Amino acid sequence: MNKFQWAAAGLAFAMTPLTLSPAQAQEEIVIPSIAAMSGSVAVTGQDAQKGVEIALEHINADGGIDGRPLKVQLYDTQGNPGVVRQVMERLTRLEKAPVILGCEISAGTSAAAQFAEQARVPYLNSSAVSAELLERGYKYYFSDQITADTEAATVVEFVENLMTQGDVVPALLYEDSPRGAGTIERVEALLEERGVEIVASAPYTRSDRNLLPPVKRVQTSGANVVIWAGYTEDVVAGLQAMQQLDFTPYIVGIGGGPGDVRIPQLVDQDFLEAVNLSTVDYFNPDMERAQRFVKSYEEKHGIVPSSYASMCYRGVYTLKAALQTALEAGEALTAETLHAALLEIDIPGEDLISPFERIKFDENGRNVGSQNLIAQWKDGATKKVTVWPPEVAVQDPNPLK
Repeated sequence: MNKFQWAAAGLAFAMTPLTLSPAQAQEEIVIPSIAAMSGSVAVTGQDAQKGVEIALEHINADGGIDGRPLKVQLYDTQGNPGVVRQVMERLTRLEKAPVILGCEISAGTSAAAQFAEQARVPYLNSSAVSAELLERGYKYYFSDQITADTEAATVVEFVENLMTQGDVVPALLYEDSPRGAGTIERVEALLEERGVEIVASAPYTRSDRNLLPPVKRVQTSGANVVIWAGYTEDVVAGLQAMQQLDFTPYIVGIGGGPGDVRIPQLVDQDFLEAVNLSTVDYFNPDMERAQRFVKSYEEKHGIVPSSYASMCYRGVYTLKAALQTALEAGEALTAETLHAALLEIDIPGEDLISPFERIKFDENGRNVGSQNLIAQWKDGATKKVTVWPPEVAVQDPNPLK
């Protein structure tokens, strides 16, 4: 296969032609993926890359796809929508990629989905939780991820459980990107529907590392429960600000930040327990169905996988199912055959590492089988334990103090 070099935004990429026919029976199948592996949210893409690598090790060790090895080629977008547009334009308009795996944050995913729709190339999102993208009427955007809608509903159910134990005075703290603000907007609407007063709403810029002002605003409101949407770097800064202010609310987190496996290495562990740090999530390492992934990741990296690492491990397996479906039908791997295959797949929950009931797409590209969990740091903040919903909980959540 011919390869060429392409430089964009100061980064060099190697690309392999992606459209393959059934006659190329033993040739490597190569699919492109985009992720923010540098920039302010680099941890998301770097962890996604690690998850992709282990998925490929597992798939290829199990015989590949119809006997053919699978390769995923990652492109660094820096988490910058402008770079996303450059990468997507090259992949969709020039290289005619038949499918693209997205391990990109919500802002970049919006740009990627638009390009994919215009080019009529399936884009499988396994990272961004934006529900708004699923409401645009796109036909080539698929998301096997949870959405802001399901996250918000799970958070509110959990807060309602806390309300049975005593008075809950909630406040909202969130980074103001589409990811953070979008989910918090849905949480706020659900709480208002239930007549729950929100005493403070404190947004901040994702790149801000001085979170004393928004945290102080929440503290002075008298809140005892903080619903917080953030990424790892800003959550660490916010927790440090809370500790400095001696502010210990019950924290219900949203997104990979509050549940990042590195948090106990970056923030005082006793303080993490004092705030009952919890997070609504789409993965937790204590799930039995995830143990092959967890053990392989620990052996390779010396730490349990983060939720970021899990998302595109799952995404590679979703693409594997679509590729397998097309090949078993004797089809070439084109944008149209893979679009049809994605609409056809139905992966049962027991075959997934996420708490989902299944992966099955409706006509809008939404995974109708997605489901959340809530994990909480316990045992001296040495491990995350699944505590909600009751049907998947390993332990009960810490009580409201």
